[in-house]
Amino acid sequence: MKGIFVSHGSPMILVENDPWKDMLKKWGQKLGKFDTVVVISPHFFNWSSSFLVEIQPKLECIQDYYGFPDELYKYCYSAENDVELARSIVIEGQKRGLPVKEDNKWGLDHGAWIPLMYMFPDGVKAVAISITDLSAEIHFRLGEVISEVTKNKNVLIMGTGSPTHRLELMYLNAKPKQTKFDQILIEKLEKGEFSSIFNLEGTKEWEIAQPEGMLRPLFTVLGAIKPKKANIIGYEVPYGGVSMLAVEFYS
Repeated sequence: MKGIFVSHGSPMILVENDPWKDMLKKWGQKLGKFDTVVVISPHFFNWSSSFLVEIQPKLECIQDYYGFPDELYKYCYSAENDVELARSIVIEGQKRGLPVKEDNKWGLDHGAWIPLMYMFPDGVKAVAISITDLSAEIHFRLGEVISEVTKNKNVLIMGTGSPTHRLELMYLNAKPKQTKFDQILIEKLEKGEFSSIFNLEGTKEWEIAQPEGMLRPLFTVLGAIKPKKANIIGYEVPYGGVSMLAVEFYS
């Protein structure tokens, strides 16, 4: 099993000449083929404090963005669901006392299907799991569940989201610049200080950056991989208030 964290960016990436797309394509080619990608997107959020795991045969594309140019709605990417693996995650999670439930009402939101589309253009099986309002530590434990049921399997776990996610600054055309939070996060990743990332939540830098999905997808990946080191594949600040990060983890 391999683990990555990647920013999906604004839906405008679909029609803009954005180098992030080329990075995703090359990264996908380098990573190779996987039987399944377990994807955790910040846009699949369940407020009832239970993790939802989709178990329907096909994960349909969800264009969960509004008010964008019509051209964006021509793009979509669906995937066959690895139902057996999805159910295994639910069973193992419940065994360990985690609030994990089967669900069949979601699919692949743009936080999931945009990176999948560029990294795996020929298609790949997927499993979609929600985040919740539970703690970072509980999401880490969910990652441990994923690790247990994917032992000796050719699986990629992908968490998505932006480290800095201040959309109001983007709409106000603020000057793009790296936040202090991004700087601290990247330093910790590069130094392999993964456990100390949990201590960032609630800090002044965290509150200013407002990381997308409270970085719960990242904590899930950390729980699954328990990495010894990380490699920053890409980083950029395309808009004021929004940053993009791509990280590959090694256990």
